[in-house]
Amino acid sequence: MIKNFFRIAYRNLLKNRSFAFINIFGLAIGLAASLLILLWVQDELSYDRFNTNFENIYRVEEDQFYSGERYHVTVTPHPSGPVWKEKIPEIRYQTRINRMPRLLFRQEEKVFFESSIVAADSGIFKIFTLPFITGDPETALRNPQSMVLTEKLAKKYFGDANPMGRTLTIENKLQFTVTGVIRDLPRNSMFSFEAVFPYSFLYQIGAADNSWGNNSILTFVLLENGSDVDAINKKLTDVVLEYLPETTTKYLLFPLPDIHLHSQFGYEISKGPVIVVFIFTLIAVFVLLIACINFINLSTAKASGRTKEIGIKKVSGADQKTLISQFMLESVFLVIIALALAILLVALALPLFNNISGKDFILKDLLSARFILSVIAIGFIAGIISGFYPALYLASFNPVAVLKGEPSAGGKGNGRLRQVLVIVQFTLSILIAIAAVFMYMQLKHLQDKDLGFDKENLICIPMINDMRPKYYPLKSELQKETLIEGITAARSNPVRSGSNSGGARWEGKDPEKHVLIGTNAVDYDYLETMKMELKSGRGFSREYVADMAKDTTGNFLVNEEVARIIGVDDPAGMSFRFMGLNGRIIGLLKNFHFKGADQPIEPMAFALTEPTWLSFILIRLSPGNIPAALKAVERVWGMIIPEYPFDYFFIDEDYDNLFRSFLRATKLLKYFTILAVLIACLGLYGLSAYSTERRTNEIGIRKVMGAGKMTIQFTMMKEFLILVVISLVIAIPAGWIIVGNLLEQFDSRIDLKITIFLIIAICALIIALITVSFQAFMASRINPAEALKIE
Repeated sequence: MIKNFFRIAYRNLLKNRSFAFINIFGLAIGLAASLLILLWVQDELSYDRFNTNFENIYRVEEDQFYSGERYHVTVTPHPSGPVWKEKIPEIRYQTRINRMPRLLFRQEEKVFFESSIVAADSGIFKIFTLPFITGDPETALRNPQSMVLTEKLAKKYFGDANPMGRTLTIENKLQFTVTGVIRDLPRNSMFSFEAVFPYSFLYQIGAADNSWGNNSILTFVLLENGSDVDAINKKLTDVVLEYLPETTTKYLLFPLPDIHLHSQFGYEISKGPVIVVFIFTLIAVFVLLIACINFINLSTAKASGRTKEIGIKKVSGADQKTLISQFMLESVFLVIIALALAILLVALALPLFNNISGKDFILKDLLSARFILSVIAIGFIAGIISGFYPALYLASFNPVAVLKGEPSAGGKGNGRLRQVLVIVQFTLSILIAIAAVFMYMQLKHLQDKDLGFDKENLICIPMINDMRPKYYPLKSELQKETLIEGITAARSNPVRSGSNSGGARWEGKDPEKHVLIGTNAVDYDYLETMKMELKSGRGFSREYVADMAKDTTGNFLVNEEVARIIGVDDPAGMSFRFMGLNGRIIGLLKNFHFKGADQPIEPMAFALTEPTWLSFILIRLSPGNIPAALKAVERVWGMIIPEYPFDYFFIDEDYDNLFRSFLRATKLLKYFTILAVLIACLGLYGLSAYSTERRTNEIGIRKVMGAGKMTIQFTMMKEFLILVVISLVIAIPAGWIIVGNLLEQFDSRIDLKITIFLIIAICALIIALITVSFQAFMASRINPAEALKIE
């Protein structure tokens, strides 16, 4: 019997090729889009779950409190990890991890800067699953001059030779021996390091600090099974209170698998906020629904062509259950074809999808158990949604009425339901389009917003220890170049400043008031090179010796946010104690963003220091000829600092990287919006073709009665355009509410403008008009004699 059902399904497919193509292709696109989104969502949710003990791995984080305000950070004091391990029995292992600055690696003639480096305790190999190709994880970091490389980095410096026991020169002076090679980290890891140094390396370069008041290190712990997290949180805080009794900071554990999606604090840039995953999951559901609605509408629309077949079967004794089974299997047959086509489309689209999303999926990923289960689940859901109602509708036909040829033989209310489904379909498509447009506008707003300094034509060169003594000679030579507009240096990268400190004191300050203020050390010419606006007072000047930070004295520049906290309009001239320095505020700067325009403007204070404390050289190039300006810098660099390669990055590009995940999500949303609209239009085209076919006689009569082509075309398009208008009436208010809530996630955001909604509405009407106009045009050309001959 089942074989016979499929034979009938195949015959019907051949009989209605055009409708079958629209049905299958539309559903295949929807299934393919949903599978691609699901592949992306699964990858986002899988971060760090490759670790064997991921359920028991936690990062220690802090809630700091200043004047009742909560500041959440992801770093802890340097000495805390080993002390917690010693005093809290539930902690099996701990590791402190410090992301290192860019370092110069040298192996004979191979010389490169490397930035994917960490210094860590040996517990890193016990907590995280980092398989060793060679070496012993127990002893790999025991020697202070040892290092562990990833397979990729080992190959970069040693080729196919065995790297074990070989040495690399770091910073042209430190010799480290390779004591282990681990496999490259998976793409779904919060870490991306390629070299691991012992934690003691921080002492060698002067980056370690045993103070309990300095929070700048990541600490991870592996707990015993069944540990009480809340109880451990209290123990973490109690231990710190033993060493820092005056602290009000609370310590808490944050699960490793949640870091990728929820880590929006401290010094981290969120890779994929959970809200983005939620949005794309909804879009996958919406696209699948749109495709299934297409299938239902076209299947029920063509049902009138099978009324006699159903009537004869019912008269011959077929019960409703048998008919439902037949038509359900026919729908499943088409869904299976669409699913097979969808998998092929996914495989073909994978390179483009990787390029847009920043992922690196391969065909092998489509054979994973997780993806196969997703295919089965989506196919089953699509089969049920797409097949159940058409099967029920066809099986409900009245056999007597059918054989008499009565138009109301079955499917009462089917036309009305079809209209409702078209409205739902276009409402969902318009909602996706509204979200895509406003997310793109928000992204452009963040990228183009005035940051309070000019990020264009500005390059940044990380400056490490041996470069610092040569900074002033470099600056002196570069100032002679006509293509260089300015040069300065700073402690922090201008778009990634993340250091905050408490303890600020000023005239009239409430002793009970505690605030966090951002800190940055800079060189002369900082304001001029960065093109920052001075609201009052003056900038740092060589004419004022007291400006330079020396021992415990030095002056400050602050932004308007600091003035607001102090409670004055112009704090220039006020005494100010901060960062261990006693001095005065000499100038007030216009507010600026140093963490991205999506973050609130924070209070910031600048101190003038010697190059010893500075880490980044900033050079403003003449906008007229960037390549020539870069060559000039490179030439001077080769003269002054020949032992280090000239390696730089543009500040505007680094700033755009802050929004990389948002940019990719916006691009994905754009493409899935196009697919959703395409699927909806395919369904609309199919229904308009069916409507033209069904109303052939009516069109013939109207023509005989004198109706012109324009009248016929308007009549044919009117019923569909009304449905689109109803969709707009529903989608626009809903979109206003949804997008408004989404934009609330951003501190700096665009305004909702009714004009944008109106433009989207007009575009939706035009697209719908174009979709149905062809069939309306063909209907207006029908020969009335031929149309009535059919009757």
